[in-house]
Amino acid sequence: MDGGQQDQSAQSREFAKPSDLFRWCLRHATHDVHGINYRTCFAEYVGAAQADGYLWRQYDRRLESLIAAVRPGLKVLEVGCGLGHDLCWTALRGATSVGIDIKSEMTGFAEQLLALVRREIDATIAVDIRHTNLMAMDPAEQFDFIYMKDTLHHLEPRAEVIDKLASLLAPGGHILIVEPNAWNPLIQFQMFRIRGFKTVIRKTDVATGEEFVYGNERLLTGGTMIRLFRHAGISGSTRSFRLLPTRLSGRSGLARVASRIEARRLERLVPLLPVHTVFFGRKDRLAGAGQ
Repeated sequence: MDGGQQDQSAQSREFAKPSDLFRWCLRHATHDVHGINYRTCFAEYVGAAQADGYLWRQYDRRLESLIAAVRPGLKVLEVGCGLGHDLCWTALRGATSVGIDIKSEMTGFAEQLLALVRREIDATIAVDIRHTNLMAMDPAEQFDFIYMKDTLHHLEPRAEVIDKLASLLAPGGHILIVEPNAWNPLIQFQMFRIRGFKTVIRKTDVATGEEFVYGNERLLTGGTMIRLFRHAGISGSTRSFRLLPTRLSGRSGLARVASRIEARRLERLVPLLPVHTVFFGRKDRLAGAGQ
């Protein structure tokens, strides 16, 4: 290994958690694609990029199962990869990573971010970013770990989407779904204000003019996710957590109180309070045998 490779390996080891790379991106990624940039998409996080605390702990808490699983050689798919920082993080940890998004402005931004990460941190990371619909993916391409954050409620038709995810997951593979908590009445009210009664709409890609079906903030409860994935051959469980939404996470007094409650996992006692619901499941190793 030459000196440059050693430097890149040392830099890669600095990013132990997804939030480490996210914070680096907030400071260094200044590009803009069709109005997509870190300051407009993550304004609250930009203001907290230099500080430690509640906001960053919660960011990584959503991805605990991914953090525990990622390793060299793991084949990872992120559905709705957005700006691409979490996808790049999995590759920095040694995974072979594929990210898809139906919005070309997102994949355009993610491709530029990937170029920046390769130039400044590690030129060898294995990342493939694709502007495509999940439903168009070939099930012959199998993944060891599939994950998405705040994306499932935008994917339709829902039952077909879950069957598709199951078809792309290798036997014994894992899937992680991070969603807003459907039992939280404040979240549901916010979603209703956005969508009204239209839970499925059509959108047009700003760059290509392509139309696509879009789930309009239609959340599933944890129990519903468990049932739908079980029907598709994936067994799993859910957990709900985090008391403070992002806009309140910077208030130190509230954050201290919330942290004490969450340290004892007490937020689980009141299902209406948590902000996030996470489904984590595993596909039976015998699934797909003989197909």
